[in-house]
Amino acid sequence: MGKLKIIIVDRDEEYVNCLLDYLMSEQAHKFLVSSFTEEAALDKFLAEEEKSVDLVLTSGEFYEKLLSEFQGLIILLAEGKRTFSQTKGKAINKYQYGDKLVAEILQIFAEEVSVNYPINHDTQKTRIIGIYSPIGGVGKTTIAVGASIQAAWEGKSVFYLNLENTSSLPLYFTGEQEKNLSHLLYFLKGKRKNLSWQIEGAKCVDPFYKIHYFLPPDSIFDFNEDIAEELGILLRELKATKQYDRIFVDFSSAINKNNLAVLQACDDLFLVAQANRTSAVKISCLRKELHLLLAPEAEEALVEKFNLVLNKNLPDVLGEEPEISINEKGIVARIPWVESLTSLQGGVYRLDLNSSFGKAIYQLLSNF
Repeated sequence: MGKLKIIIVDRDEEYVNCLLDYLMSEQAHKFLVSSFTEEAALDKFLAEEEKSVDLVLTSGEFYEKLLSEFQGLIILLAEGKRTFSQTKGKAINKYQYGDKLVAEILQIFAEEVSVNYPINHDTQKTRIIGIYSPIGGVGKTTIAVGASIQAAWEGKSVFYLNLENTSSLPLYFTGEQEKNLSHLLYFLKGKRKNLSWQIEGAKCVDPFYKIHYFLPPDSIFDFNEDIAEELGILLRELKATKQYDRIFVDFSSAINKNNLAVLQACDDLFLVAQANRTSAVKISCLRKELHLLLAPEAEEALVEKFNLVLNKNLPDVLGEEPEISINEKGIVARIPWVESLTSLQGGVYRLDLNSSFGKAIYQLLSNF
């Protein structure tokens, strides 16, 4: 029961075949799909006593017939604004990009079905890697985005979760989606049923990198609320789907209840700093804060997850490097400073992962 069983009813064979091809090639982990293009075949289906179907997508021609003879969820494939506005039940625009069409289907299903319906995916092992720094301007997000892209280039399925107060996400990724992280957080404060399908209906996919993500919340004040429990549930659900090889979490620099909950939910943590006194002092302060906020066992477990990454390294700079440490691992990686690392293309910044920065990111990820 892990996949939704869908029937497409439409006399337009070309449209049906295109939609079938897309759902079976790009969305096979979500759906089992069959179709009817002739009324006789539909009548035979409706005459069956037991119909193992979760929902029906239908053109306007068969809509009234299905409303009167089928008891399950029916979604009209509407053509044009007039048809859409005149529909009494649930409807989606028939002609739109496949990922958006799927997102709307899943959103309607999650809202209409009362039982909790799980998603099953192939059994991949998902690792959650958090990228955190208590220091501003050290290139934390650049490393988080670079790691996400590098993992995607290696053929891994990737989710990028941005938890910055003011998100940098639109600088690096594109994609269309009506819903954002605020919608999920609001949902998590309520009934929480069909969370997996709510996630599927809200996520966005960058068309260039194929990286999945949520659009930023409506307001930075959403992160000022106590949403530690909601974020923990969201992250566990993302991991439980086993749809992703890597989930990269890009944190804000705050030390608060929300961040602590997500830090503890991560499998590994990259602690980003620079080889200067500011980083040394702030990481020392971080260590003291964790000692005050966490029980000894929880503190030890969290500190052990940290992997210290020094970014923007300039090898020719003279002077003694200050001592920077968070645990006994020492400095795990040094990421070099690269001039003109980003270039503006298509309205977003593209990172040059063929540079020494990219090679260092590749070597860093090879250990995780």
